Amino acid sequence: MRVLIYVPIVHSEVELGTLAGEVRRTFLETFGEQAWARQHDGIEAMWGGIRARLLALPLPLQRCRVYQDGLPVCDHEREIVRDLAASGSRNHQLLVELAGRGATLMGTEDPQLMVRDYLRLKRLVQAAQEPTADSVVEEIRREGEVILRERDRFIAGRITATLTESEVGILFLGLLHRVDELLGDTLDIRHLIHNLPFGADPCSKMKERDGDGH
Repeated sequence: MRVLIYVPIVHSEVELGTLAGEVRRTFLETFGEQAWARQHDGIEAMWGGIRARLLALPLPLQRCRVYQDGLPVCDHEREIVRDLAASGSRNHQLLVELAGRGATLMGTEDPQLMVRDYLRLKRLVQAAQEPTADSVVEEIRREGEVILRERDRFIAGRITATLTESEVGILFLGLLHRVDELLGDTLDIRHLIHNLPFGADPCSKMKERDGDGH
């Protein structure tokens, strides 16, 4: 049976793109500089641990396909990864390292779904910064759940269609995804870690404040 190494991740400020400034500002206004610094330290610790544990595995990297949360299926996967790595993303720096050792980077997500989710997240961040009816916020959250499930189905289909019996997949995926539940009958899924460092998610406090479990 095909093997998939499942790596749970939290996105850093670099990977939030144009939303990073708004997320950072809202977080700082609510929780302060020290809390933001602790979040940063938690993410750094997380990626240090992930890298050490992943590279310690006896993986045949020249027969590994690497799938990444937020990396669209397109003709520019390597350029996207390289640019984010150069911007300081520990996640994408690790992808560059794996590719340098022979692994194959794979476009993983549907670009159209990514655009839909980005626009939704932008509305959600804006709603957190101004008086917004609870019904509007709840509608945005429900939309997010629908898009997330669609993204998961696409990712699962992408892995199923491209990973062969002679290869090992490595999937870097955010905590909210449930792709493993869609692949459990077709792949041998091995979780790299089961718990991330406490406080690693820079958005977790805001989600708790707003009552958003997602």
